Amino acid sequence: MLTKTDLDEPARLQYETVGTRVDESGLDWNQAKTFTSLREAVHWAMTTEAPAGQHAVIRAASGLILNPDMLEGIWSSLQGP
Repeated sequence: MLTKTDLDEPARLQYETVGTRVDESGLDWNQAKTFTSLREAVHWAMTTEAPAGQHAVIRAASGLILNPDMLEGIWSSLQGP
């Protein structure tokens, strides 16, 4: 479960191939882009065009993996009413 602390802690974003199941145990975060907060990572994921055929996956400081389906809802909640 995503916490308020997660939103303010560093996060990592990487791109994975669209249409494949995100296997959390098999993800290699060595080449991921690091952000100072999850808020920034979500903003980047939702406003920057992903490479062709890929989508963003984010790892929160708590270890929670946010797949593309989750990112839309988080983005909406961060935008306010």
